[in-house]
Amino acid sequence: MRKNPFPLIYELFIWILYAGLYKYSSLLDASHFPATGENFPYLQICLYAVLITLYVIPFYRWLGPYLLLKRWYFVFTMAAIIYFSFASQAWACLTSGGLALLNVDKDNYYAFYYYQYRRYQAVVGHFGFWQLELVVTDLIAFLSIAFMRYAFENERRKHLLERDNLSLQLESLKAQLHPHFLFNTLNSIYGMSLTGSKDTPSAILRLSDMMRFVLYDCRDAVVTLEKDIAFLQDYITMEEARYPEADIQFTISGVVDKQEIAPLLFIPFIENSFKHGSHRVVGKGFIHGKLEVTDTYCSMVLRNDFQALGRSGSGGGQNSVTSGGVGLENVKKRLALYYPGKHDLSIQHNNGIFEITLKVAL
Repeated sequence: MRKNPFPLIYELFIWILYAGLYKYSSLLDASHFPATGENFPYLQICLYAVLITLYVIPFYRWLGPYLLLKRWYFVFTMAAIIYFSFASQAWACLTSGGLALLNVDKDNYYAFYYYQYRRYQAVVGHFGFWQLELVVTDLIAFLSIAFMRYAFENERRKHLLERDNLSLQLESLKAQLHPHFLFNTLNSIYGMSLTGSKDTPSAILRLSDMMRFVLYDCRDAVVTLEKDIAFLQDYITMEEARYPEADIQFTISGVVDKQEIAPLLFIPFIENSFKHGSHRVVGKGFIHGKLEVTDTYCSMVLRNDFQALGRSGSGGGQNSVTSGGVGLENVKKRLALYYPGKHDLSIQHNNGIFEITLKVAL
């Protein structure tokens, strides 16, 4: 799963706006840095403001998020107070002393760094601050990053759990698809073999291809649209052999090239139309479907007749979709997970006609 770039952008924003500008300005005002003849804004002092702030990185990137994820909120609060109280002074003291030694030949900069070093040195090891406002603003600015990273990491974990859960449900869909479909198809092939039908070998080969697709290709998060459509066509062809008197029409328009799609999105609806309309499809019953493919989207319209049998419409109501695979709610969740804001699903069942329209952006 690709990480959301917003926390990193926010982090860079804090470093530039807070450490590079606000803290730099506060240091100049507090120390009365003397004019050096250099052009404003004294980039070395700007770099110094960033350097003395580097101590916050271990806390907001590792220690803080770790404690928050463990839900050790009291420990997190105490650790933040202690860390920002003492680590800021110790690190700034070391940084200032080191820069003072590197700028011995530059009177103004040496005086500035040595002044900072002496002020930090005076409070190292004591619970006091020579510039309390900077420590507090450090705490506020960088804890906001820690909470931001914690919130996004939580959201990412929830998303991964949901994806894993739906992957298990996809496996459940395949497990449910195998037994009854395999049983029905084998019965059809057995009947064809008894009559000596010349189509028996091709039916066995088609069944083999379908099982290979479900068992192996569907392991990935996406499959090629060409393979997914081929699976649908094979499925419909098998069902047509079972119901030769039915009015079954399924057309495909557009160019199928290298587009990819989440596997088995369409099959629950097609399977449902056959499963719950099979005993009525014979004779006057019908199943009409159309799949349209473009470079940017794939859409399916599927219609079949049904008769209400004491439930919400056993030919295609919500209950029948639920019993025809992993269910309507699972299909919606998978669409929301893989195509957030990039799909449109409409389900209607009126006057004995059940109609589904599904459009997915590719």
